[in-house]
Amino acid sequence: MSRPAVPPRAAPAPSRRILLRAAGVAVLLPLAGCGRIALGGPEEYTPPPPGIDDLYRHDLLELLERTIVGTARVADHGDADGDPLLSSTVAALSAALPVQRTALLTGAEAEDEREAGEDPAPGQTSPPPPEEAPTDLPGLVDALVRLRDLAASAARQVSGSLARPVVAIAAHTAWAVRRLRGGAGSGGVAPAPTAEELVPTREVPATDPPSIGAESDYHSTIERAQLEEWYAGFLHEVLAARSEDAARQQHLDLTALHRERAAKLGRIAEEDGAPVVTRQAVYAIPGGTLDEQSAAELPTLLAQGLLVDHIALVGAAPFERRPLSIAAALQEAELLALLVDRLDPLPSLEVEPPPPVEE
Repeated sequence: MSRPAVPPRAAPAPSRRILLRAAGVAVLLPLAGCGRIALGGPEEYTPPPPGIDDLYRHDLLELLERTIVGTARVADHGDADGDPLLSSTVAALSAALPVQRTALLTGAEAEDEREAGEDPAPGQTSPPPPEEAPTDLPGLVDALVRLRDLAASAARQVSGSLARPVVAIAAHTAWAVRRLRGGAGSGGVAPAPTAEELVPTREVPATDPPSIGAESDYHSTIERAQLEEWYAGFLHEVLAARSEDAARQQHLDLTALHRERAAKLGRIAEEDGAPVVTRQAVYAIPGGTLDEQSAAELPTLLAQGLLVDHIALVGAAPFERRPLSIAAALQEAELLALLVDRLDPLPSLEVEPPPPVEE
């Protein structure tokens, strides 16, 4: 009888080490003609030039650090103690500015600072106070004006993800400037920039990719902003009918402002293929009727809502469509300075606390 044929023995499967070695050769071979390959260590690394986000972030952090020191000096010296409005605003700045600074740090920067605070190097001392930090209340107001204007300018050019916290910083700073300027004792304070003044002021590096957000987010935010502006115009008209003299004129002025903004947003929406919201003759009044208390609260609620809407629109809109909402956010914040004694450090945004330290 013939013996059955013995099947050939399967070749042993290559080990992980062999596979990795083969993969390494395959990767290196195409590079042979691309210049010298250094063995034993990496080539000298040349980092890419900083992009527009990093350029503005660096300048904003530097100015924030000066303003934080100046605020502490004003608080320690008691420059604002004689006026409740000034003292409460300085206290609000003391709490808000560090939060805003944290919001601008990268994850790596925040981690480095946290580690340095928890485990300082031997002989490590606190860094000296930044140069040109304010020493009195007029100097603090000047620093805040620079911070407001720099943040507004940055919001016009940085990526959408950074534009939203940056314009929130600008709005909070505009609120503080409006409250402090009466006690600055340094004459007039430069007004917040208008939409027409918010033009690109910095050359964008050629390496920066264009920041393109989701079209659906842009369309939904500009639609909501139109609706809220028309609604605010109607309610201020209702409030004007219930008021007299200077209060009536203020409501009429705000009616005209909101309707002008809504119309401009509508033209932009039409050009960009977004929903266009038309003005209605009548809108529902909150609660059906306005009593004295709800009428008194309404301007604050309208300004707070519009501030949030325009901050969101700045983050979602294309670069060239942002100026109107940047300026609107500053205007609403300045209006709130007359209505509330507290504003969130980053209106509509929250800074996540750092993760717990692992033991």
